[in-house]
Amino acid sequence: MGRVVRAVFVGDGQFTLAPALPLERGYLHLITEKDTVDEAFEKAVLCFTDNTFEEIKRQAQLGGEESRARNVLSDFHKRVRFRPERPRSLVEYFLAFEGENIDAEILGDIYNPKRDGFFSAYLFGRKYSDLRFHVRPRGALPQMLAPEEVALINLDPGAEKEGIWYLAHLWSEYQNHTASSDEDKRIIDAQHYRIETAVDNGEKLTAIAELTFTPLADGDRLLNFGLLPNLRVTRVTVAEREINFIQEQKKEDGSFYVVWPEPLAKGRQYKLSIEYQGNKVIEDAGGGNFAVGARTSWYPSVNVFNDRATFDLTFKVPNRYTLVGVGRMVKSWREGDYAASQWVSDIPLAVAGFNYGVFKRKDINDADTKYQIEGYATVELPDYMRRAAERAGGAMTPASLNQNAMVDAQNAMRIFTHWFGESPYGRIAITQQPQFNFGQSWPTLVYLPISAYLDSTQRYMLLGGINSRFTEFIQEVTPHEVAHQWWGHIVGWASFHDQWLSEGFADFSAGLFLQATEKTADKYLKYWDRQRQNIVEKNQWGNRANDAGPIWMGLRLNTFKTPSAYNRLVYPKGGYILHMLRAIMYDRNTGDQQFIDMMHDFVKTHFNQNASTEGFKRVVEKHMTRAMDLDGNKRMDWFFNEWVFGTELPRYRLEYTLTPEPDGKVMLKFTVNQSGVSDRFKMLVPVYLDFDGKWMRLGDATLIGNSSTPEFKVKLPQKPKRVALNAFHDILAMESISEQK
Repeated sequence: MGRVVRAVFVGDGQFTLAPALPLERGYLHLITEKDTVDEAFEKAVLCFTDNTFEEIKRQAQLGGEESRARNVLSDFHKRVRFRPERPRSLVEYFLAFEGENIDAEILGDIYNPKRDGFFSAYLFGRKYSDLRFHVRPRGALPQMLAPEEVALINLDPGAEKEGIWYLAHLWSEYQNHTASSDEDKRIIDAQHYRIETAVDNGEKLTAIAELTFTPLADGDRLLNFGLLPNLRVTRVTVAEREINFIQEQKKEDGSFYVVWPEPLAKGRQYKLSIEYQGNKVIEDAGGGNFAVGARTSWYPSVNVFNDRATFDLTFKVPNRYTLVGVGRMVKSWREGDYAASQWVSDIPLAVAGFNYGVFKRKDINDADTKYQIEGYATVELPDYMRRAAERAGGAMTPASLNQNAMVDAQNAMRIFTHWFGESPYGRIAITQQPQFNFGQSWPTLVYLPISAYLDSTQRYMLLGGINSRFTEFIQEVTPHEVAHQWWGHIVGWASFHDQWLSEGFADFSAGLFLQATEKTADKYLKYWDRQRQNIVEKNQWGNRANDAGPIWMGLRLNTFKTPSAYNRLVYPKGGYILHMLRAIMYDRNTGDQQFIDMMHDFVKTHFNQNASTEGFKRVVEKHMTRAMDLDGNKRMDWFFNEWVFGTELPRYRLEYTLTPEPDGKVMLKFTVNQSGVSDRFKMLVPVYLDFDGKWMRLGDATLIGNSSTPEFKVKLPQKPKRVALNAFHDILAMESISEQK
């Protein structure tokens, strides 16, 4: 096509990067123990569709070293095309499993000269042998829903300093105040999928997917789809005319692209049909259990979790199996040895999926929520568990506890409808999966781990003892996954920075479930204390999850020395942020009503949309109370800077005396101290009185920086058993001590 889009460098080079933002500088230091990157390299491959070649011609000597250059290019191809059987790290997952075909991306820019070109440098450094630097206007890491355009990545699975070292917007966006999680970098808007899928008696899947979409800009010809490389595309058509596509080997550049025959026109509606078949979506786990994988790529998805479309799904599976889909089943029938069903979603969904197995079904029609709750579980255990159960000497039938899971789901739906507003889907299927220790939630479809279908005795027999943490997981997994119907589907997240709005809110919701369903507050209080422990406990490296950075950093919190920080911070601290807002919005007369109104408003405002942290903050500011206005500007900057964008954890101490008065009443005198924070850190801290197990909220202490309140004096009608801060773990803190003098 007459354009130079790649260059090979052989010689002595130096790469230097100084982070533009303090947050990124601190993160870089956490991983590399340095504030800047200064890496020498002897080989590099540059890929570009901007004016890089013109700059090279002006400043570099071209030609020479052709043999070495060819070797460098060959090595480069092996690196960027490689797709291991299993990712060895999160970074490798994003680059090798979810990454793009660089040649196809270059072609996409060549086809559309209206695009702003990109630049990528792949550096063979002396210390770091696989550094990747990207400046891409369409997003440096779109596969992780990152809105930023600039990234530096060190790919070195298992190494101490592997990571996404730097991720930032273009400097011009910071100058123009346009940098945001809400940036829309989609090429097309997916509107409707019609997919016909057949599963044979083995594990092979054959399908035809028709996508209706609208381009968001003029001129594009190359469309990238999320399709599992094991699913091999056989034909792509537009109006029954075959068109070209790109899909290389399963283990080398398996990403799937469609090449449109002419430039797409903005706003015009198009239809595209894709035929494909393959395996690795469904895997037989034995006993009528199937592990359904590729949950976002069993069909040619586009903008998954970043777009919404309606779905019309038809499945044909062997008669002895049951398939459960998203949406509502509008029809089921038999075709010889196959059972067929059609599932339709009139409400646009962020993702579609199904579960599959030899299921027993139960139903509950809940009059309170007007919801149909379906339960699906197997009679037999998967093979890996059956052998363990035989050794333990007990019979275990998951379907026998199907009713328990459904009742938990029913209660969760009632509780969350009250707190967050109605869910629009009308049905939810609670389905068993053979995986043991995690759950997942798709719209109208929950995948529960098989461990949730075992009672405590059975878990004891399988695990060889009582594991209190796992017992707690079982108690919380159903409400957490049901909560994702609101947090993740009714309201999505705009970018990886904002995923705490999904996982953290689901964790908060699980706490609400425990508070509402347990006879005493013990499990609820233990739940929040355990969440606090997840945040503040040190790991084997001496690091707390909270040390990895603010929750706004999302998946990047996972580093070599903080390997589980994402799960131990985004989930519990995200939940704690909502828990603290509930605490400081509490009113003695109306209780939680102001908080409930805020949550209903948040759901209505972002219904079937992806919310950003900034969007949630605007809703909080709309409903903030006078007491929350600590800066006197009707903004909640102070709160979000501390808890979403910051890492400080305060310590609190309450000292008090109780003195009998001549009139039979009691004089309470107390002070509250805040320490371990910066001078500008501020918080409202609830103070409680315990009257023989009945807690009464006395009020809130306002603290700024490392300071103590003046002495408060309150005459009480009777002597309380004790006075305490954070009686309900209201505020996240390193410690909260209450001491009577």
